[in-house]
Amino acid sequence: MHQNKKFSVINPSKMCQPMGAVQALLGVNDTMPLIHGSQGCGTYMRFQLTRHFREPIEVASTSMSEKTVIYGGEFNLMKALKNVTEKQSPSIIAVTSSCLTETIGEDMEGIIEKFKEANLDQDLPIIIPISTPSYVESHVEGYNRTIKALVEHLAVKSVGNEKINIITGNISPADVREVKNILSDLNCENIILTDTSKNLDAPLSESALDLYKDGTTIEEIEDTANSLGTIALSKHMDSAAIYLEKQFGVKSISGPLPLGIENTDKFIGSVCKLGELEVPETIKRDRGRLIDAMVDAHSYNYHRKVAIFGDPDFVSGMTRFTCEMGMIPSVVCTGTKSKRFIEDIQIISDEKKVSPVILAGGDLYDMHREIKEVGADILVGNSYGASMAKEEDIPLFRVGFPIFDRLGAQRIFTLGYKGGINFVDQLTNTMLDYYYDEAGYEVSGDESEETIFEGYFAGEEV
Repeated sequence: MHQNKKFSVINPSKMCQPMGAVQALLGVNDTMPLIHGSQGCGTYMRFQLTRHFREPIEVASTSMSEKTVIYGGEFNLMKALKNVTEKQSPSIIAVTSSCLTETIGEDMEGIIEKFKEANLDQDLPIIIPISTPSYVESHVEGYNRTIKALVEHLAVKSVGNEKINIITGNISPADVREVKNILSDLNCENIILTDTSKNLDAPLSESALDLYKDGTTIEEIEDTANSLGTIALSKHMDSAAIYLEKQFGVKSISGPLPLGIENTDKFIGSVCKLGELEVPETIKRDRGRLIDAMVDAHSYNYHRKVAIFGDPDFVSGMTRFTCEMGMIPSVVCTGTKSKRFIEDIQIISDEKKVSPVILAGGDLYDMHREIKEVGADILVGNSYGASMAKEEDIPLFRVGFPIFDRLGAQRIFTLGYKGGINFVDQLTNTMLDYYYDEAGYEVSGDESEETIFEGYFAGEEV
């Protein structure tokens, strides 16, 4: 093991809290995210999101400057609320803080109340303040805080609705769509928190610059207090589920992300238990097709070392899934400091008899050092892993956020049995591109067939 690096973060494996907040808000119908901070914060969000999703992204900013940092940003926030209300007329304005406004101690709630008092005769949007300090934690917690803020401000107890709330976490629009398809096959009524499947993977139209007209509605968020239960696909984004349970008695279930056979089985089992539903033959068939795909790919993936980085629940889910495929996770890394993540990986390690290097709160510099030490045949993660993969001469399987050096990131899906089939096919084909027939067929005189056979599966040239 290398000596721990204490002095800095190099090439982080995470983003700031407002990024996660904005991604959660892009799945809410007729909502405008407003970042209370510098112009650069809003520009950075739009830049990263646009090049990943290839969709026009609307994020407003209060455009704080050096002067407003000294004297406070009340005027800027009041002006921004006025402009957004008049020009976009959204149903919700979600105001997220930034490192700048959190550092100077800006009273966002007080300023918002002052704006409402100044416009008592106006039909104002719902304005929700969300504290997302950029200098602590990551986009994962930003997403988590945003979903909780939405239900805190909007959820209302009334009549039971026989629905199940699903907190998707920061997954792709295609994965959200697949989760919805599974729920549809189960005949399970649901409320998705939040539904990015249409807003961030939309058809081309002349109204491209309108507000987000699809996604979870205010009425649906209000109704979350009346559901049978809430399933948070991510154990790190379950604060809203816990709030709904404590406040309204809505049963809460946290994770796991339905990646691979076992985790998808658990997700479907949780849905069926909450809704008292039966698993249809269509889903059982999809499960069997995934197992068949894994068997087909087994000879190419068996004992290949895989290094994985990204959000904590994605990494732990992918660690389990690749073990199911016969691969060996060698290094697993998330930028989030998380005891839950470490515990999950340790459980998987004990069950699957593997021993990956665990980096919780690590960066890609740390990960690269560990890969040099323990090795990897393939890297799984977002586009920031490209330079590392190139230097180590291994393939990068791109999944997660952001992906900016390939097209179609919004259509990548790995969740559920169908997503699992897609992943197995794509990952195995990536392996074949790099390693097909790497051992060759020549037999030298001093080598036995047994040595050649063992060398092939160890990834050695013979």
